[in-house]
This record gives sequence, structure tokens and C-alpha cells, in this order.
Amino acid sequence: MELMFGKIAAEKIKTRIKSEIATFETKPHLVVLLNEKDISSKGYCASQERLANELGIKFTLINMKPDEKTYLDTINSLNNDQEVDAVLITRPLFKGADEKKIIEALNPYKDLDAMNTLMLGKIFKDDKDGLFPATARAIIELIDEYKIDLEGKNVLVIGRSISVGKPVAMMLTNRNATVTLAHSKTKNLNDMLKHYDIIVVAIGKPHLIDSNFMNDNAIVIDAGIHYLDDGIKGDVIPSNKVKYLSKVPGGVGTITSACAMDNILKCYRYNHARK
Repeated sequence: MELMFGKIAAEKIKTRIKSEIATFETKPHLVVLLNEKDISSKGYCASQERLANELGIKFTLINMKPDEKTYLDTINSLNNDQEVDAVLITRPLFKGADEKKIIEALNPYKDLDAMNTLMLGKIFKDDKDGLFPATARAIIELIDEYKIDLEGKNVLVIGRSISVGKPVAMMLTNRNATVTLAHSKTKNLNDMLKHYDIIVVAIGKPHLIDSNFMNDNAIVIDAGIHYLDDGIKGDVIPSNKVKYLSKVPGGVGTITSACAMDNILKCYRYNHARK
């Protein structure tokens, strides 16, 4: 079994971003809306700020009160601010929040997470002009870094979130893979595992999927990451049985942050094309 690491792919993306930003007259500007009640998001925001600073991206953090009107008013203001290129709405939102309403209120060309209807629709149309959810794109980047041919391959995607499972299933289909989408309610999931060339797991539950049930030539991309008392775990129980297995941590997650920064660059281009 060979472990798949994301560092090289991530560094390639970051180097390109930094070089391109160096040619701009103004820095791309990211604004992050942080739910002030969610302690877990604060560490994530700090890491994003460090990376943004490293790449030459202006970073602004706004601590948000747990109130829908506050979010909607702030988003409306950011939509109309030509000096703001990209916005990240951290999740989870506050208790009782209408997440769909808040996400859809954001200008889709400023939505760093690409969670809006327009950008998800562009994925279905295979429109390269769109933004891609960062983790979904990171999975593709990792596959490409290891020069894994997707055409005609039987791929099982486990997980159906709109941030990872559904978009990556369509992105793989757009690359001519034959994709099956499974989830936590799928019956006889373990029996299915041995039939697929590539298995992408993004189900959000630690060690739910056992790689011992997979075939010897399987390529396994684990997009899960869980900080537990006994260490950091992915969604997959690792084994030496499979051909490739992405490292957790050090695989998909390493590339995800770079892909998020690349989305800021795309947002910047959209914003400046409209000026």
C-alpha cells in the first residue's frame, strides 16, 4: 500500500497564486464571517489568515452575532462593496439559522465555498468558469498529482453533502469516470466496496469504512478528518490491502486550503472584470 500525500500539489497551487498576486495592483480581499459562538471555527480562521498573509491576500475577520438579520445585512453590504472580492461564511452557523437562505444571499461570485445554486449548477454543466468547493477540487487535484487515469474507471463516492460528495461525484463524471454515489443509508455498503477501482470517502464519520473489504488494486481517497482523544482519524480504517490510500492528515486536507485560496483569486478576477 502506498500513501498519497497532498503537499506537492498544494505547493504548486500556492506558488502559482503567489506569483500571480505579485503582478496585481491591489491585493485580493477576503472577508470571513465568524460565528462568535463557535469556538471550533476560530482555529480554522487563524490558519486561513496565516495562509492568506503568506500568499499576499488581504484578510478581514468579522465576528458575527447569532442573528439572521445581522448576517443578511452584513452580506448585503459585502455584496455591494467593490473592495471585497471573496467572502467565507464559517459553519456551523448559529442555532436555528436558515443556512440555505444565508448562503444564497451571498453574491455567488464572492462565495469562497462555492455552496450556492449557481456555482453548483456550473459543475453539473462542466463549466470551467465556475468556482469549485475546495475539498471536492482537492480530491481531484490529488488524483491528478498521482497521475491516476479516471476515464472508464468505476468510482464509488461515499457521502452526499453539497460541499464534497455530490460535487465531486459530478466532477468525476465530467472526467469520464462511471460514478456510484452512496451514503450512510446505503444497504450492504461493505459488500459493494470490492467492486470499485477508486473509492472516495467523505461521509464525516471516523473509521466508518473498512478498507479491508476493498479489492487489492483499490485507490482510496479519504476526505475525512476527525480530532479524537486517541489521535487524528479519517473516515477510512486503513490497511495494507489497497493499492493507494490518501494520508490523514496530510492528504486531501493539505490541498483543500490551497484550493480555497485559489477560489479567492477567481473571485478577484470576477470582481475586477465587472469594474
